[in-house]
Amino acid sequence: MLKKVQSTTTLYEQVVEQIKIMIAQGIYQKGDMLPSEKDLIEMTGVSRITVREALKSLAEVGIIETKKGKGSFVLVDSKALSPDKAAAEQQADYQKYFLNSTKARLILEPELARVAAERATEADILEIKNTLFVKQSVLATENQFDNFHYVIAKTAGNTVLLDFIKGLLELESQNESRNQAVLRLVTPEHQKRISAELNSQHKKIFNAIKNHDSEFAYFYMKEHMMYLLNSYEEYFERFFSKQV
Repeated sequence: MLKKVQSTTTLYEQVVEQIKIMIAQGIYQKGDMLPSEKDLIEMTGVSRITVREALKSLAEVGIIETKKGKGSFVLVDSKALSPDKAAAEQQADYQKYFLNSTKARLILEPELARVAAERATEADILEIKNTLFVKQSVLATENQFDNFHYVIAKTAGNTVLLDFIKGLLELESQNESRNQAVLRLVTPEHQKRISAELNSQHKKIFNAIKNHDSEFAYFYMKEHMMYLLNSYEEYFERFFSKQV
């Protein structure tokens, strides 16, 4: 049963956690409709804005789906939020691998962007440009983001580093596809707010490379990789690390 929330943490996060716990316990099952906004307000004692922020947060990662005029429906089963020991270990391994891989890319890719800016031909610039522009109404795909990074690494012209970056990107993708617990939720690149920001950052990197501005290419790529790393750290902290 939902309870009045306390003021020790952000109110909407408390509502999020309560709903997650009830899904994990099977009180709300996959396909069930959550209580209405009005009922949630009465149950938790928070404002309509807080309830809407909580529902938005849950919807953004794919735990629920809110249908206008109908309500919010649960998209995951209890195992997604309350994994058994084997699944929990798989999640932990995935988090460790993915974050270490992203940290390795954070070291390498700013320098690759710098070199790419120095040596990019018109053909290279066009190839990078072609990976950029996706309609904002459509969520960008994982492949679109990876392709952007791969083409920049290719433009830098170091075949050893290119193979290494390609291997990291492929292993991240393969590891995610094998991790069914991860696939039950929506990763940061597929969230509208974050995918739009990543597209914006890609455009800044592209413009620096197009203008052969190696220092800005380095800076924007480092800024971009830090944002991506921080987004994943926050994502894992909020939706995997906590045991409900």
